[in-house]
Amino acid sequence: MAIFSLEGSERKSDRLEAFMDAVLAIAITLPVVELHAPKPEEGDLAAAYLKLAPEYAAYGLSVILIGLYWIHSHFSGKLLEKTDHGYNLLSIGFLAAVSITPFPARPLVEHFAGDTQSSTAALWYLGIAATPATWWFLRWVYATARCLPDRRLTEAYLRRLTIKYGLTAAAYWAAFGLAFWNWRAGLIAAGIVTLSYIVPPAKPTYKPGSEPKND
Repeated sequence: MAIFSLEGSERKSDRLEAFMDAVLAIAITLPVVELHAPKPEEGDLAAAYLKLAPEYAAYGLSVILIGLYWIHSHFSGKLLEKTDHGYNLLSIGFLAAVSITPFPARPLVEHFAGDTQSSTAALWYLGIAATPATWWFLRWVYATARCLPDRRLTEAYLRRLTIKYGLTAAAYWAAFGLAFWNWRAGLIAAGIVTLSYIVPPAKPTYKPGSEPKND
């Protein structure tokens, strides 16, 4: 008789880190396919580049969002001591959510000047941008509940990260809700949340006498 156990699927985190690095690298590269160089028959080169501005702006938005997730994925991965089947499944959900974020970026840029479709474009972008933040938070909550992070980390430090990730997901959804009233305000709020992750994360704190010697 088969016995199902999450403990039986526990492994070190290095393989998951490598897999996530590969997927995020592909996700950040794919938007390049949408970039097109001006064609000779288009005449004035400066005007041709200006015409292609939405493509480059959409690419920039995608790189910022996916790039910041990669940076913090690299950081959070180092906090883990192990992973298990449930955490891996949640990681797949996160990767699926973050990989689709370039999809609504182009319509957002095309309608950014303000027209009848701007609100719809902003709502789609904000809703899709909020999804990976939600998966990230759920994944972290699961990890802490299953004691997957490094056991030497202090409870206070783990709790601060839980609060931070929870507030981030909530802020994205708040920006989504705000966009129903004013789509520009929703985008500004989401932009502030996103750019806040440019700031380096707080240094991990360990229980007394448990600090890694190679830190």
